[in-house]
Amino acid sequence: MPEFDAIIIAGGRATRLGGIDKTALVFNGRTLLQCALDAVREATQVAVVGFGIDLEPAAGLSHTAEEPRWGGPAAALAAGLTNLRQSTLQHTVVIAADMPRVAGAVALLWAALDDENDGVIAVDSTGTRQQLLGIYRTDALREAVAFAGTTNAAMRSITGALRLRELTVPDDLCADVDTPIDAIENGIELRTPAHAG
Repeated sequence: MPEFDAIIIAGGRATRLGGIDKTALVFNGRTLLQCALDAVREATQVAVVGFGIDLEPAAGLSHTAEEPRWGGPAAALAAGLTNLRQSTLQHTVVIAADMPRVAGAVALLWAALDDENDGVIAVDSTGTRQQLLGIYRTDALREAVAFAGTTNAAMRSITGALRLRELTVPDDLCADVDTPIDAIENGIELRTPAHAG
């Protein structure tokens, strides 16, 4: 595995969960944010993007927020890249903070990374791209974000501009928690601790 940076997208309104901080939901004794951090624990730098995220200070860990607030994943990705703008590392992992088993998916993505593409992106069993679960060549990702802009941009416009290998991963590894049913299916109680970090 080469040296890499990571961006964890932790924003969003969580309206279908009553507006809670879903990164604070607990899965197998770990918050969803901690699960995401575990998935990229070998990163040189990690930028967590989102409002109201409580992080314990750690080397290489930074926090930023998208502009405007609730600006969406593309705006969050741009904010994360801005936080990592001094980095010269070749690869950036991008994941969402609401995938309980994301570490398993990231391991599969690393195994599928090649030198012929701009990166590798996860797809589920239906062939749907998981827009917030991929590993990218940093330079190519920066160019795609700059070209798409951040105002009303969609993640698919960014990933669509890249030459990506698609990797089918098991649905449970790329499942996110957007609804109460999602929480129940993952054994998550809809009670949040005081802090996410």
